[in-house]
Amino acid sequence: MPRTLHELNDATLRAAEALDRAPRVWRIAVARAGGLDALAQEATSGDRRLESLLDSIELGAASGAMLLRERLGRSDPDGQRRMMEPLGTALVVLGDSDYPAMLASSPDPPVALWIRGVFLPNDAWSVAVVGARRSSTYGIEQAGRFASGLAGGEVAVVSGAARGIDAEAHRGALRAEGRTIAVIGGGLSDPYPPEHIELLDEIVAAGGAVVSECPMQAAATPDRFPSRNRILAGLSLGTLVIEAATRSGAIITANIACDINRICMALPGPVHSGRSAGCHKLIQSMQACLVETPDDVFNHLVTHATTIEGAYLLGLAGFASPRIRRE
Repeated sequence: MPRTLHELNDATLRAAEALDRAPRVWRIAVARAGGLDALAQEATSGDRRLESLLDSIELGAASGAMLLRERLGRSDPDGQRRMMEPLGTALVVLGDSDYPAMLASSPDPPVALWIRGVFLPNDAWSVAVVGARRSSTYGIEQAGRFASGLAGGEVAVVSGAARGIDAEAHRGALRAEGRTIAVIGGGLSDPYPPEHIELLDEIVAAGGAVVSECPMQAAATPDRFPSRNRILAGLSLGTLVIEAATRSGAIITANIACDINRICMALPGPVHSGRSAGCHKLIQSMQACLVETPDDVFNHLVTHATTIEGAYLLGLAGFASPRIRRE
């Protein structure tokens, strides 16, 4: 289970908040130190252990240590607790037994995740459904159809709770009474867009999860969304692009999925539609498999899960195999 409000010590909360927007080298330092608690303790000790952790990892040890100590000093664990309590928020830390195995195996996993709800072992069988914010009627219909089919077949639907395709993916999963996980680009106490607050509450009430790597109060600024996209791809065995332009966040997520050896899929759209041009390019370049039905997605998941390198299998065979309802 995630670390609840009363189980979290100040050191963990300080380090989790301080590492917001942290360069990847600091996350390497967390691993070298042995975890968030250990890194915070090293940073507040009187010796130069922190400098040695940061040495030779692309950041000047002295300047990096000074900046990290400054951030830790500005962290406010009590403030985080005050914002976490009304929403029932907990923290999942990299290295904990309930940290998602698929995300942990990705090249750059967040050191901590704020979460409403819980992760489940079968979330390893999940699909990120992503696409355009300014979506067409076709895109909305297809996002709902695929999400309902996947969630109804015991595959968790992961998306970013944005307008358009993302929101409809979550709603489609909810209509099927299945599981869905929303990964948002800002803090959980001030989610974006604000009109989706009720949708996020509904996801949690239905047994899903709402997740962020950002401290509770963090604003959803544009620079946070590319970072959020790596979590969408990392959590999921597959990424499905429903509708996307050639330059879009959905295509970023698809490219990340390809880079980390996850299955990438795309739904074709009308040939004249710029909203589907990114999907067509993914298919033409053979980065993505063309899919037409939820069954196609299911078949790709099962095939891919049997061919991933051992480090990525992560015990998938021990989890309940999903079953897609035939259309």
